Amino acid sequence: MVSEDLALRKDPVVVALAFDSGYVAPASAVIRSCLLRHHAGELRFEVIHDGSVSSDHRRLLEGMCLEHGSEISFHRIDDRLVGRLPVIDRFGPIVWSRLFLPELLSHVPRVLYLDCDVLVLKRLDPLWQVELGTSVLAAVANVAEPAVRAHLARIGVSYPGGFFNSGVILFQLDQMRREGSTDQLVEFALGHGEKLLWPDQDALNVVFNGRWHALPPRWNAQNNLWSWREWAIEVFGPRAVEEAVSDPAIRHFEGPTVAKPWHYLCPAPHRDVYLEMLAQTPWADEPLQDRTISTRLIAHLPRPWRLQVYRRVLDARSKVKPRPYQRASGS
Repeated sequence: MVSEDLALRKDPVVVALAFDSGYVAPASAVIRSCLLRHHAGELRFEVIHDGSVSSDHRRLLEGMCLEHGSEISFHRIDDRLVGRLPVIDRFGPIVWSRLFLPELLSHVPRVLYLDCDVLVLKRLDPLWQVELGTSVLAAVANVAEPAVRAHLARIGVSYPGGFFNSGVILFQLDQMRREGSTDQLVEFALGHGEKLLWPDQDALNVVFNGRWHALPPRWNAQNNLWSWREWAIEVFGPRAVEEAVSDPAIRHFEGPTVAKPWHYLCPAPHRDVYLEMLAQTPWADEPLQDRTISTRLIAHLPRPWRLQVYRRVLDARSKVKPRPYQRASGS
């Protein structure tokens, strides 16, 4: 039950999302998960898209929000802004859009950015009201496997604890505008494109190194809290990890392929919650990704074997035809 004083709050929480046509269904689940936790008028959505999201799909998203009593606006990002930035592996150009939020949302002083592979499980008020002081943004640290920690050292970011995940960020856009942050971010991306492992995330971490406010991991409960528990404890400590795992506020399905809740073989906790949210949107009938004869057979294997066998299937497919391009709007 939401208290009356919160329900009467005048200023809405401003939530920004960025996606292309391949991520409309997941984005609808994110929006639905936000609406479910809040009253009418408590949220406003600012959607950044690349023009591939059809007018029909925009109307459906708008209808979801209007039915709840929440506003939604759409902003098309100029292809010339993101087209000159490097495209890396599975990340499509749309991931760069959050670098341009200060200009795209020129009327917004503060915004909560959410990737399209997250679900909001609690009210956003406690996060929205975090005092940032001189920090440009608030985020949750990223757990990194040993194999990629040398990369963090190369770009000058300390680990553990000094590298944040870009899937959930509270931005002070006014401060970014005063500092000319977008120009700094673009300059870094253009100068280091071939060295970036996570494109926008690397750029944000370098430009705002040491100038971000660390949030408890429950505000961006990533898959690694479950899959890499020992490494997560190194970053957050056992108590914070236990709180995030037992009571996440925002669940983030970070990672490729089977890490995503719309993949047929996804084993991640809270995958059922994603399917419940999607079922309450106009994309309720959206098919799961890669539901094939081979993956249906893999699903009958003991869980510890599934990922290993699936990787072999992907390798076999790549020898027959090029592997399908995997788009992602987040890290």
